[in-house]
This record gives sequence, C-alpha cells and structure tokens, in this order.
Amino acid sequence: MPDGLDDLLDDNSNGAGSGQSNGGALRKQLETVLEQNRVLQEQLAKQQQAQRASALNDLFAKHSIPPLARDLFPADAEPTDEAVTALVEKYGALWGATAQPATTPPAEQAQTQSVQQFVAQAHQPAVQPLSEEDYAAKFAEAKTKDEFMQMLAEINTAAAAGA
Repeated sequence: MPDGLDDLLDDNSNGAGSGQSNGGALRKQLETVLEQNRVLQEQLAKQQQAQRASALNDLFAKHSIPPLARDLFPADAEPTDEAVTALVEKYGALWGATAQPATTPPAEQAQTQSVQQFVAQAHQPAVQPLSEEDYAAKFAEAKTKDEFMQMLAEINTAAAAGA
C-alpha cells in the first residue's frame, strides 16, 4: 500500500491519543471489505459464465449444431436465437445445415432481454471500486475519526449493495 495509507492505518500512528482509533483494526476492516468485494465479483463472473453456457447449450441443441462447430460462436456475442441462426447461416455448410428462421416467441425474447438487462446491471457495481491509490488519497483527506469512520461505512455500504 502507499506510504500515506500505511501511516494513516498503522497501529503506531504519530500521537495516537484518546481521539484516534486503532489504525490496525481499521486496516483489517478495509482489507476485509476489499476482499469481500473481490470474492463477490468472482462469484458474479462465474454465475454469468454458467448462465451463458447454459443458454448457448440450449440454443446449440435447438439448432443441431455439432460440438466442434460450437467453437465458431463468437465469445462476445449475445446468446440469442438470432445470433445462433446467423452462425448457422454463415458456417452451416461446414456440417450440412441450413439456417432456420429464428423462432423465439416474442414473450421468450422479452424475457431473455429482461434477464440480459438485469445481468448487465448486476455486473456493473453501483460504485466503481477505487484503486489503492484512490483509497489512500481519500483516507488521507480524513481529518477526524468520524470522517474516517464515515468513509469506511460508505465502503461497507457499497460492498453490500454490490452483493
């Protein structure tokens, strides 16, 4: 961590008097919150990958795309019936398939779209995580214990909202 944050959070901060809190405990709280945020981001990414894989497997089965041809589906493309139909139109001749028009019912298309919007919103944290340098600068601005505790509470709230 940058020196300024180390000095601020050290157990032996200069003049640790009755008005200042234990910096080591605050450091542990901050590190705990940052670790929880990292774990939640990893869980979200795994869940999104599993959901994408499931949706793609269903679509590939629906369009009878052989396993080797599934690698041709772009990694950044949305798993929609239309996207898989486009894949079959472009590469279907490789395995003797012809594209069938996308037959996703409007209700299912709306549901898929709402799920994709929800996932997109869930993926973007309400508060973008700050870098260590940004946290150090922010905490260095704290003049009192109350200001510091307020900043820590905001981080905890943001981490809980990201969950």
